[in-house]
Amino acid sequence: MTIFLCFLAAMLEGADIVSMGLAAPSVAKAFGFSPASLSYVLTATIVGLMIGAAIGGRLGDRIGRKRVLIGAFLVLAVFSLLTAQARDLNQFILIRLLCGLGLGGAFPNLIALAAEVSAPDRKATGVGLMFCGQPIGGTLLGLFVASQAGGLDWRTIFHIGGVLPLLLTPVLLFALPESAAFRAARAAVTDAASAVRRPALGDALFGEGRTGVTLLLWLSYGFTQVVVYLLNNWLPTLMVAKGFTVPQAGMISAFENMGAAAGCVLLAMIADRGRLRTVLAVSYVAIAASLYALGAAQGFAPVAAVGVVVGFFAIGGQLVLYTLAPACYPTLVRATGVGAAVSVGRLGGIAGPLAAGKLLALGVAPAGVLLAATPCAIVAGVAAIAIVLTRTPADPSCA
Repeated sequence: MTIFLCFLAAMLEGADIVSMGLAAPSVAKAFGFSPASLSYVLTATIVGLMIGAAIGGRLGDRIGRKRVLIGAFLVLAVFSLLTAQARDLNQFILIRLLCGLGLGGAFPNLIALAAEVSAPDRKATGVGLMFCGQPIGGTLLGLFVASQAGGLDWRTIFHIGGVLPLLLTPVLLFALPESAAFRAARAAVTDAASAVRRPALGDALFGEGRTGVTLLLWLSYGFTQVVVYLLNNWLPTLMVAKGFTVPQAGMISAFENMGAAAGCVLLAMIADRGRLRTVLAVSYVAIAASLYALGAAQGFAPVAAVGVVVGFFAIGGQLVLYTLAPACYPTLVRATGVGAAVSVGRLGGIAGPLAAGKLLALGVAPAGVLLAATPCAIVAGVAAIAIVLTRTPADPSCA
């Protein structure tokens, strides 16, 4: 039940993450936004997500994963609905920033819940089943946009992104159990006055020999997010610039997310069979190669096929990182550690869309924008493999 409900929550998060990217061509046309202006709107969500992940992870270790998750979804719903009411660039930036707070606050708690409820030898699969909800949500929204043949009002995208989280929130309230591992760990360190001794933030992240693995996680998350958020935010716009129609661009985005959903589950299952290093090495080499191929391919069918591949490895490879992080931190600081990695990683998520906007404004072709992201995949892959070679599980429950 926990994995299923977290999957539903991740699915709605995934739809909201790609929503602004899907709406971007229509919003730019309606308001006359330049690529540089649009990049600020796209980046605002990531900035909010970065702040929200840090706060949400810390709060999840203090008051519980479930409470933070429900609060985050309420924030997500309200500001997604308000996005449809935005009337100028400043309003778009502010509202998407606040929407990102909800996205960020939910994410580390979803990862912690999925990791803590899974069997010790199925941690990657458990997190993968939860996380595949994100690309599935993006796929469904992309297919819906594509099915409207260019006649969809962009506001409808954000109405969907607001109403569905509101409907899911009472389900989470009554049906989602709090993490048993969190409750047990919290009880174990509660003194006679019933006050939980909580490690300071620095100790949570860098104490007990975790400095190296924390910094490597941050490095790998950051450079991976350059690629992931470039695809999530700019893929439809890049495909329109490449000569495709808006519905075709939506279909390519949907195919990319279909590949991502498959990658999340299949790569996680392989990682659980003791092939973690192989999965990471193959994934990041494939990301670099498929980014080049996505820019070079011509015609709808070849581009869609490459989109499936880049989604499979870019989002699926990212998932394997999310399975690594929980094992590096004890239960009572797990959401803090994961939240910090997600938060710092979003610096790459900020840099990617901003750089894409600047390159497009300078007249760089879509192929050049995609090619510019390939070195990031190599750096992220090296850092991720270094984590596997050096880490010692910090908690037997997440080994």
